[in-house]
Amino acid sequence: MKAIGITQFLDKSFEVYDFQGDWLESFGQPEKNFIMSIYGGSGNGKTEFAIQLTKHMASFAKVLYCSYEQGISKSLQDAIKRNDMQDLKGKVMFTSGGVFDDLILRLKRPASGKIIIIDSLDYAKLSLDQFKILKKTFPRKSFVIISWAKGDKPRNQHAKDIEFMSCIKILIKNFKAYPVSRFGGNKPFVIWDKKDTTPVQQKLF
Repeated sequence: MKAIGITQFLDKSFEVYDFQGDWLESFGQPEKNFIMSIYGGSGNGKTEFAIQLTKHMASFAKVLYCSYEQGISKSLQDAIKRNDMQDLKGKVMFTSGGVFDDLILRLKRPASGKIIIIDSLDYAKLSLDQFKILKKTFPRKSFVIISWAKGDKPRNQHAKDIEFMSCIKILIKNFKAYPVSRFGGNKPFVIWDKKDTTPVQQKLF
């Protein structure tokens, strides 16, 4: 057990990601070991938002996108192209397949990534206990957990439990992200503007 006084606490500084613009207004400035829970129904824009988040986070640190659900697929490739990620060589890595032990081994590699995106918890069958192992083993990494929803809440009990642990919780609905962030912001984030005349099926998976 570690104790700290009020003066020490107030003098303590924390490393954060310096979000600006729309990202700041929606999510604040997250600490560099944040936990983010993203959930929503099919076809509401989860993957598109995850790719937009990946692109934004890659401006700060290397991102590992664990694509359990879509794998290395054309639909994911299309999302990458839509968001103009061609210039992020060396800053983003995608993986597919594997079990929990494979993920642990991957994350132990040098330069494995500071931000880890798991898409999705349901497809990977990630449990709460496994997630606790991830956080304990890699306390300096940030984790983004994407899950399916039932209504406006995560469908899976493990996803619900991880949502309680998360400092940023995001419901994806009708192409908007609705955040609840401990770091401030909390303005809805537009994933796709309906004023855009491009058909939805071409914009989102």
